[in-house]
Amino acid sequence: MSTQISAIADDGSSEKVSSALAFPARYARFGGFQADIEREELYQNGQRVKVQAKLFQALVLLVSRAGEVVTREEVRRQLWPDAFLANLDANVNTTINKLRQVLGDSPETPVCVETIPRRGYSFIARVEFSNVPSESAEEVAKTVVDTAPQVQASARLLSNERLQMFARVITLLFAGMILGALLTFVWFFAQGKNQPATNNARMSASLCEREFQSLWG
Repeated sequence: MSTQISAIADDGSSEKVSSALAFPARYARFGGFQADIEREELYQNGQRVKVQAKLFQALVLLVSRAGEVVTREEVRRQLWPDAFLANLDANVNTTINKLRQVLGDSPETPVCVETIPRRGYSFIARVEFSNVPSESAEEVAKTVVDTAPQVQASARLLSNERLQMFARVITLLFAGMILGALLTFVWFFAQGKNQPATNNARMSASLCEREFQSLWG
């Protein structure tokens, strides 16, 4: 699989990283990742990704040779130049596998790091180099820090508004209960006053009827 490497217009000349690998620019971007070669930092979609030094060195080596085959021996010499251990081959395998995990890659269906049988590895993702960071993690982090107090203030304001609304509802319910009790009391009081008057009227009507009957009876 071929790999395209492109350089984006930048604001400075080419740099060389401390690992002695030549890069056309400070930043290398591929997929949703951005590698800051100078600071040895890796970002994914603007967020800092924790990556061990050996893994980053392996990434730098592969990205610097994107589209080419990097032999296992080259990886060993880059990561452990002064080591003469029998298990270095296993260390190379472990390092590449861990790098794949960081990148969310898979040896069966590689998107970034492809294994070349009996030879080594090849970085197959499209790589762009630039001295200008693209939505750098520093800017994202600064935005998060700057907006955090606003978010907290908004949350407190919303909480206060909810408490005030709850207090208003409770007050209205309590006032309604009091008003209902007063209206009920007034109604019963009115009924109590009207009852004797009704009885007196009935008695007067009955007396009048009797008098009328005695006169005309």
